[in-house]
Amino acid sequence: MPFCPECKEEYLDGVAMCETCNVKLVDRLDEPNDVPADLEVLCTVSSESNAYIIRGFLESEDVPCQLENASFHAGPAPVEGLTLVRLWIRKEDVDRGRQLIEEHEDFTICSACGHVAGAQDTKCDFCGEAFD
Repeated sequence: MPFCPECKEEYLDGVAMCETCNVKLVDRLDEPNDVPADLEVLCTVSSESNAYIIRGFLESEDVPCQLENASFHAGPAPVEGLTLVRLWIRKEDVDRGRQLIEEHEDFTICSACGHVAGAQDTKCDFCGEAFD
């Protein structure tokens, strides 16, 4: 089934253009089409266990958080460097969420890509940006 990359509407096979947006349909959407419009990606984390820690920390500060695990798993355990977890929160909580993470002594957010890294890291292991 093809999808419109703009409005995310699903069409029957054989349809090539979105009737509403007048754009070419694609075979799949890059973003999940079931994400509520009021949510935004707060950050990405390459460690699944760190994502759960950050979620717990944010929720203890009354910032509800959802995880989207986009990890590539090989066998019973994820392959190091191929894991990716996105933390989604309400749009109105994004600034506060990022501030809470940056104030936490164990984490820092990369200003270039939004990836969360350990406070002891000197550069982002996701995009290579050097930390101050």
